[in-house]
Amino acid sequence: METSPYKIYSASAGSGKTYTLAKEYLKIILSSATAKSYRQILAITFTNKAVNEMKQRILDNLYAFSKVDEENKPSDLFLDVAKELNVSTEELQKRAKQVHKSILHNYAFFDISTIDKFTHRLIRTFAKDLKIPQNFEVVLDIELLLSEAVERLLAKAGTDKLLTSTLLEFTFEKIDDDKSWDISFDLNKVGKMLFNENNIEHLKSFKTKSITNFLELKKTLSSTIKNLEDAAIQKAKTVDILIQTEGIDVADFPRQTLPNHFKKIVEGEFSLLKLYKNKLGENLEQGKIFKATVKNAPDHIAPMLLEIYNSVKNTIYQRAMYKNVYANLVPLTVLNEIQKEINAICKERDQLTLASFNAIISKEIKNQPAPFIYERLGEKYRHYFVDEFQDTSELQWQNLIPLIGNALESLDDYGKKGSLLLVGDAKQAIYRWRGGKAEQFIKLTNKEELPYVLEPKTTELPRNYRSYSEIINFNNNFFTITSNLLNNTAYADLYVSGNKQEINTKTGGLVTLSFIPNEKEEQDNDLYCESVLETITALTSEKKYNYKDICILVRSNNHSYVLADFLTSKEIPVISSESLLLKSSEKVSFLLNLLTYSTQPKDKDTAYEILYFLAEKGEDTHQFIQKHLNSLEEFLLQQYGFAIDKLKQLSVFDAFEKAIHQFKLAETSDAYLISLMDEVLDGEQKDGVSAQTFLTYWDKKKDKLSLKAPDNINAVQIMTVHKSKGLEFPIVIFPFANSFIYGKDEKIWLPVDPEQFNGFSEVLVTKKQEMEQYGDLAAKLFLDEHSKQELDAFNVLYVALTRAVKALYIISKKELNTKGEPSVNKYSGLFIKYLQQLGLWSDTQLTYSFGNLQIAEESTAKVEKLNHINYQYSTKDRPSFKILTKSGMLWETGRDVALEKGNLIHLLLSYVKTKKDVDKAISIVIRDGHLTPLDVAVTKQKVLTIIEHPDLAKYYKEGNIVKNEKDIITAEGLLLRPDRVVINTNNEATVIDYKTGTPNNSYHQQVNSYAYALEAMNYKVVSKIIVYINDNITPEFII
Repeated sequence: METSPYKIYSASAGSGKTYTLAKEYLKIILSSATAKSYRQILAITFTNKAVNEMKQRILDNLYAFSKVDEENKPSDLFLDVAKELNVSTEELQKRAKQVHKSILHNYAFFDISTIDKFTHRLIRTFAKDLKIPQNFEVVLDIELLLSEAVERLLAKAGTDKLLTSTLLEFTFEKIDDDKSWDISFDLNKVGKMLFNENNIEHLKSFKTKSITNFLELKKTLSSTIKNLEDAAIQKAKTVDILIQTEGIDVADFPRQTLPNHFKKIVEGEFSLLKLYKNKLGENLEQGKIFKATVKNAPDHIAPMLLEIYNSVKNTIYQRAMYKNVYANLVPLTVLNEIQKEINAICKERDQLTLASFNAIISKEIKNQPAPFIYERLGEKYRHYFVDEFQDTSELQWQNLIPLIGNALESLDDYGKKGSLLLVGDAKQAIYRWRGGKAEQFIKLTNKEELPYVLEPKTTELPRNYRSYSEIINFNNNFFTITSNLLNNTAYADLYVSGNKQEINTKTGGLVTLSFIPNEKEEQDNDLYCESVLETITALTSEKKYNYKDICILVRSNNHSYVLADFLTSKEIPVISSESLLLKSSEKVSFLLNLLTYSTQPKDKDTAYEILYFLAEKGEDTHQFIQKHLNSLEEFLLQQYGFAIDKLKQLSVFDAFEKAIHQFKLAETSDAYLISLMDEVLDGEQKDGVSAQTFLTYWDKKKDKLSLKAPDNINAVQIMTVHKSKGLEFPIVIFPFANSFIYGKDEKIWLPVDPEQFNGFSEVLVTKKQEMEQYGDLAAKLFLDEHSKQELDAFNVLYVALTRAVKALYIISKKELNTKGEPSVNKYSGLFIKYLQQLGLWSDTQLTYSFGNLQIAEESTAKVEKLNHINYQYSTKDRPSFKILTKSGMLWETGRDVALEKGNLIHLLLSYVKTKKDVDKAISIVIRDGHLTPLDVAVTKQKVLTIIEHPDLAKYYKEGNIVKNEKDIITAEGLLLRPDRVVINTNNEATVIDYKTGTPNNSYHQQVNSYAYALEAMNYKVVSKIIVYINDNITPEFII
């Protein structure tokens, strides 16, 4: 067994990363006779899907290991683990059985998690120390939060004079630049910087700056720009003076380029494109100033003109830099104000953004001693696994270093060190915009950075187990040949030395590289779509593949929408992010239109949409709509018994349920309707039950709300390259393969002299080629960003081209310049250069194939049909009755009323964690029809009597973890559900159960069973309480 405790695996696409991870994990948990080693492991990966897959893989392997016998032969993994642990088959089988059972009975300690979930857990553990509400909610929809913050900020216009003048000035500047006056788009765009980890350090210096500070800087920039313009004009005028003094005729200059150049500047032309996209500077450097026919030209004038030219050029480029800073300054001016609005919203709702987790840990928790952090977590991890390390942000890694270091550099009770296993691939780093840094992984593997005393043992997984040989060979050759276009040598080396994958036993396969003709750009979408359709048709008819075997990868959602619409119109079944959106359902749109019409009964467009949906097939739709457009309410009432004017009296949930029933929308199962109703319920609990509130909520979220893609449905999948990461498909089609390599409108932080920039040490600029002329530092930053964009583009392409198992179809565009050269700024240029390097490129050929795709073998995989689950309807006018079997015993005793009230209080308390939840809980039970407004005051007082009771109040205060009505599965498989469990920061638990009526010994047994279950989960139960809810509130403490 290897003894190196710190390992790094460099895992290219399809190289058996999951097998390696599983093997290393199994080696640790099966390395000793104890069955609880897994409790000391923290495995971190990137997505919830990856977490579930890894957990399932470990459990499946443990189960398979435990069943090895003469009939069930050991797998390669079993034999590898047994060999490396140096244990017998019988011993490994015994250990696997014990560990498998232990994990199932203690599943909470089976700690495979996303890094976000782990940081969330850390913050919740230290919530009291950080003065954060214990029961804070995590905000996942950043765009929705940001949009609301911007709306709040704009609403202050007119009340805050300084803010108002700043926003108005920004609006006028946009109008002057012939852009839309609406500044909300710009504010939302710049606001995203607040959630981007790459900007955290840069924005720190801005936190102390006020709007006034920004306005002063803006004034300084305007003044400097004007001074530079005047200086350039004055210098340019000297050329005319020089020409006249020397008696030179302007006709002596070729095409009069030189005098015209300076004349433009004198007249106020400062466009870099118009002034410097020519060979004038080059000619001046070479002394080529006058026409060849000019005799006795003065030699001394050439260096003088060159000096003036360079001086003016430098001044104009300096002006360009200040203009660049100025253009990015105005949105930044209100960035702090946007942050204040975000903070206010989060404080009001007890929310934290996921983006803030890492910053909080870095600032408040990271520097605590590791043993203290472990003690607070209730766990002491000795072994760490970090998957997809190339996507781990710098801040996330820095936060993990101290905890991992403690494990690596200290000994446990048995004198053993902990371990760390990192797995990643810098070629698959495609989340730089989210904080991921390929350089981080490169430096660790090259040992340029050594965060620990121990040096890592680095291993490269050499073989590709995923793809057929033709695909592997194509990718090896393609990226090796094109990597010389990467300007950064370390990045280029990734694709030279790090991309020589060995083939597996699957020989053959097909790669087809085709090009649409170079027609007008507006025709591109049609040409790409037709090419994709042709490919799918050939695959399904000639090669006998199922639709579900095919995945189409695209760079943008827009391309996904275009393809989905086109293929659907050709009756090709498609699953895409667009087709899964709730808003794509006609029934969902119909319900939303009904709700909209109920709030805007004069809206004829909405009335038209409602009638269009209701028009019968075969009926003259136009005539039907025209007949009922002006009498919609009457038509709906007579035809369907649906009073649309009464919708405003119902909650949105009840209104939709009524409509679903009246219009018979759920006669067959409809996942879209069920998901919509779930979303309505979620929205009502957060924001209220009014129609207008939900319509506003829907308008903000409709482009994101979608169904989860069903598995094994026979349909072509369409997804973005980013979503495909980690996945594989028998057939991959990659159309629109002509993206720009360099991003547009990228921003760079530029350090500046605070004395020249009103105390600002950094400014934001837009990445432009002109930055190379701003100065040495700006040029370096430009080239760094340029190189990173090249790597981003190559990495996205690498991920796209390595998903295929059997066949890969690349569809690009034949795009050449006037000289017949390919553009290296686009993917098409890479593909054409590759073919040219191989000597295969021909101007008359559009398709190139490598290998051959065999006809598909008949699939034994079951293609599932959707199981239909009927939608259950139960609104207030059709109640769902509950039968109380012992109700006869309660008649005329008054106990039925007492029991009903007790149950209502019990229900209310299930929604209450702290006192501030009471009003929200009452709103919920009113909405659900359990409580009338007349009874609110009495009921609320009863609840407050309980949570303010001297013996109970501390269990309803903030700072505790509260579990209301949560299931516990015991080791024996029993299901228990205590009413309330309160856990304090010392891992001490209190069990509270609510009862109505007189005390009973059976209640004691019930509460004790809860306590035993919690103690088995390693909680220390300090109190067991039964609260009797009668006329008086009586708590009973059980000893």
